[in-house]
Amino acid sequence: MTAPLRMLVWPGMPADEALDLVERRLGVAVESVAISTNEQLEERLLAGERYDVITPSDYMVERLAARGALHPLDPALLPGRVGLAPWARRPVWDPDERWAVPLAFGTTGILYDRERLPDAGARGWAALLDPPPGVAVGLLDELREVIGAALIACGRDVNATDDESLAAAAALLERRADAIAGFDSDDFVGPVVDREVVAHHAWSGPAARAMRADERLAYAVPAEGAVLWVTTAAIDARCDRPLLAHAAIDVLLDPAVARITVERNGYATPNGAARALLAPELRDDPVLFPGEEVVRRCVTVRDVGAEGEERLERLWARLTRSGRSTPAR
Repeated sequence: MTAPLRMLVWPGMPADEALDLVERRLGVAVESVAISTNEQLEERLLAGERYDVITPSDYMVERLAARGALHPLDPALLPGRVGLAPWARRPVWDPDERWAVPLAFGTTGILYDRERLPDAGARGWAALLDPPPGVAVGLLDELREVIGAALIACGRDVNATDDESLAAAAALLERRADAIAGFDSDDFVGPVVDREVVAHHAWSGPAARAMRADERLAYAVPAEGAVLWVTTAAIDARCDRPLLAHAAIDVLLDPAVARITVERNGYATPNGAARALLAPELRDDPVLFPGEEVVRRCVTVRDVGAEGEERLERLWARLTRSGRSTPAR
């Protein structure tokens, strides 16, 4: 009996229906394990867990590749990559397209209640990091996203790890630590919908979906800049069935399959052929598929090396002790 294809994925990305199609087309069961941060993905691999296909984001692809944790891709086994939009080819974090294939992308901004915080869009990161007195906000449970947002708000490079830049980011985050209701990457929509917070650090895909369901909600990409993230499919270096892993990734690249995750769970696809299949309300949604003006002010998170990561982790540990809630891992 063929062992299940083990995949390490994000909640809803790829959609369950897309994974079902992988099963049916390849004739093998798919066993998926969900993570909600790149750090969780890395921790599972470092703990010795073995997978066939994993879904690291941009900077984590760089880090895992440098560590020898990824199996090199064979372009001949991934004909579906031709459907990717030109901007998604040869990214700075994988310029030779040797390690990963983009599956989803988006921005990291602010999901907010327009009735309770109507000026959030105009205030930029201050709406989230320096909110009005007496209100609560939520942050993602992702150290590079949170510290990155603070660095951008301070006019620093999102990948900076020098003392001065990190001190500025820490000062901004700690100044209003009393307003932080918690750190959550699993559900950053519910607290806004339920009025537990006035705004939450958010990824654009689920934010766009929430906005379609509740006109009270809005999403902003701060004028100071924001992260443009890409989540990929890659193969675990310890995978002993690389042909099967390649085949699974290529199924996910099929436009008819790639569109499903957008339609079901709201994650934008970098697959231009898949986008063309979407209904106009999704295909032309500016939150899902931001225009050039928004993209121009976005930045990419890069791997900062072991020393830089250690500095960020020390700051993260300090910050998450300061909020009302500790992060749920």
